[in-house]
Amino acid sequence: MIVPIFVSRIVHPVVAVPFKVSAYRKMDFMSTDFDLAENIFYFHNAKLQSLGFVLDWDTKEKFYVNLLRMSFADVFDIPNDHSMVLARPGQTNYFHKSIPAFDIRYIEDCFKIKDYPDPTKYLIKNTSSGSYTKDDIFDCWFYQTKSWSDLISIPEKSPSKNSITQVTSSNDDFGSTVLSNRLQKASSSKNSNDDFDGTVLFKSSHKASSHKHTRIPYSHKEEMNIINYIIKNNYALDIKGRAMWQQMEHDNVCKLRTWQSMKERYLKSIKYDLNSGNHRFPHIKPKDLKLLRQGLNIEQINKYEKEAIKSRFNEERIDNLSSDSS
Repeated sequence: MIVPIFVSRIVHPVVAVPFKVSAYRKMDFMSTDFDLAENIFYFHNAKLQSLGFVLDWDTKEKFYVNLLRMSFADVFDIPNDHSMVLARPGQTNYFHKSIPAFDIRYIEDCFKIKDYPDPTKYLIKNTSSGSYTKDDIFDCWFYQTKSWSDLISIPEKSPSKNSITQVTSSNDDFGSTVLSNRLQKASSSKNSNDDFDGTVLFKSSHKASSHKHTRIPYSHKEEMNIINYIIKNNYALDIKGRAMWQQMEHDNVCKLRTWQSMKERYLKSIKYDLNSGNHRFPHIKPKDLKLLRQGLNIEQINKYEKEAIKSRFNEERIDNLSSDSS
């Protein structure tokens, strides 16, 4: 008889296992004997802020919402400036002017690789009129330093002052009819600190007559230039101040970037890649990678050992400077 077996599973201390096994099968994960306790993944950023999701699709058993909440994510009914909308491609009528939708497989893959994959690969076409980079998405959803509404693009030829733009959404903040010149005002009000968001303004030497911020995505070569400069000059453990970054700007490591932008890029985006088991910089030697990770507090290092290494590196830089000037 199967009744005793069924009862024994119900009274087993891990009461959620039957639910997790059956639901996981629906998700087509790695195996049907998946155990959340052994494969846990927490949806929060480095500041321990829970990541937000909106589910435009779920199973009848509400599997995804339960999985996300057990993983410390926030699940909302309507989109906001820091939420990720999840849907099934081909099975959604969702559209928002500034907030795109993503394939619900994104959270499945987070569990599979124990990391956050590139969200641009999960974007569902025609769910938003915007065009977003990986950095845009992570800034809004993961780091929560920007808002989806900050990224609304304004056409080159602006409508007349009396024209209106209809923004469709179930969220009151986005669902109202607003004057297009209000959008223009909001767009132009972003201050020069946009340098910090990973996609940067032109340096101040460029003309500012257009009153528009030109966003230039970081290239992989620029990121490599930053890393190579830090490694070459033994700055892996001296990244917190400003002296090294100002010198980096002076040396034109990234010609169009300010020192603040390069510092923010390294501490926010490049750090994320170096923390991943599958980072995008395979040229880095293991000993250099270890130092970079120690400087970013990804790997721990004894403070006395750290100070000793910093002193040695500083002496080497002084010696190199002396030899260059002689």
